[in-house]
Amino acid sequence: MTRTALPLDPAPGITELGSQLRDRTTTPLQLVASCLARIEAIDGDVGAFTWLDPTAMDQADALGRELEAGRSRGPLHGIPIGIKELFDVVGAPTTYGSLVLPGVPAELDAELVRRLRESGAVVIGTTRSHEFGWGITTQHASRGSTRNPWDLDRVPGGSSGGSAAAVAAGMIPLAVASDTGGSIRIPSAFCGVAGIKPSYGRISKAGAVSLAPSFDTPGVIAPRVRDLLDALLAASGVDPNDPATVIAELDPFTREDVERMNDAARPPLSLAGIRVGYSPQLLELTSATDRVGDFLASLTAAGELGAELVELALPPAGDFRRAFAVIQMADAVTVHRDVLATYPTRAQDYGMDIRSRLEAASDVDVSALLGALAQARRLHAALLSGLQGVDVLLSPISTVPPPLCSDPDNVQIDGSSIPLREAVMGLTTPQNLTGLPTVAFPFGLSADGLPVGIQATAAKGGELMALRVAAQLEVLPVPPIRPDEGELPWPR
Repeated sequence: MTRTALPLDPAPGITELGSQLRDRTTTPLQLVASCLARIEAIDGDVGAFTWLDPTAMDQADALGRELEAGRSRGPLHGIPIGIKELFDVVGAPTTYGSLVLPGVPAELDAELVRRLRESGAVVIGTTRSHEFGWGITTQHASRGSTRNPWDLDRVPGGSSGGSAAAVAAGMIPLAVASDTGGSIRIPSAFCGVAGIKPSYGRISKAGAVSLAPSFDTPGVIAPRVRDLLDALLAASGVDPNDPATVIAELDPFTREDVERMNDAARPPLSLAGIRVGYSPQLLELTSATDRVGDFLASLTAAGELGAELVELALPPAGDFRRAFAVIQMADAVTVHRDVLATYPTRAQDYGMDIRSRLEAASDVDVSALLGALAQARRLHAALLSGLQGVDVLLSPISTVPPPLCSDPDNVQIDGSSIPLREAVMGLTTPQNLTGLPTVAFPFGLSADGLPVGIQATAAKGGELMALRVAAQLEVLPVPPIRPDEGELPWPR
């Protein structure tokens, strides 16, 4: 029997909370206390957090005194955030979602965390990841799992499942996440929130454990699209400790960019002059009919706002996934064998799913890797060619609902069991294979009562265009709040 969904109370976004802080109608201490109360009340059911920072109230107190003295560090000043446990946070155990490592407390923040602190964010704690980020369910047989706040019997997606679930359930208004093959977008879609996978090299990976260095991309998750850009602005920039940021050649964001983005998200909405591409080839996967219809409805909505819809002939989704999988496996087994030095010596301590993937990855030979790299170049060229004629590409994130926790790796479609990875990752890996920026945005609820997620992909460095389109198309899912729950601790 399906368990009742949690009373999801959409958290105010960064814009609203920032106004409350500046108007002194709330304080960083009050915001952090509300988050901690919400976490205490419901995270026993959700399992979004793995560690709470004992200094959070002290951080908030210090930032509150800065505001009282007339000093503001910007829109994130006093905003509570969660950090995906793949990123080092001072004092937090460095287990990276696994039982393989002893969990020695980190002595330094990851560069992304350091920049967010400098911008005034308050670190509440670390959010649960799939083990080492290599999975899309955020389930672990013995270490603990995260559940989807919309239906506690279902997975939240992964690997950033803890971040997405924490935001969706109103525990925090912002969370750090990362995306190697869909790990920001899949949980954002399953949990009904917004997330951004920036251009590869936009945000430093320094201080984070790697899954596949060729693809790993830090990003953020928030309740709605307009809340993403302030965090992206704070976190982005060249870091000499991450060569990808040095060679990315990406134009920096400015405060004016944020203001224009916020203006575009306010009525009257218009996508006049915007060319929106879509590709039937990216739907050549096992699909639930209702969810394909939901995606087509997003195209209709774009057209109604004045966008020109352009059909693109792109390679089939499965081609992207197959090339990606070979390169990712070669990357991942190298990390665990040569960098972490935990495989195969600690093979028995990995979760069964990760151990089986490492075993399979050990069989990838040079010829298979070279073939996948050559295919990736061809696919990259085809996708870039298609994007030259449009401003964004709209595509589904998943055309299947989140699976049940009792069978997390499979989904049931028309009475048949389909592996979740085969049903989803062909839709999410094209952007990782090419390093392109992608914004996941909620598009209401499907017929099954669960959230729908769509993604807007732009050319390299085109985050602002993807954000602009996503902000105008998003439809926040209305949560099923139970009337017997009473007042919730999150500030209105």
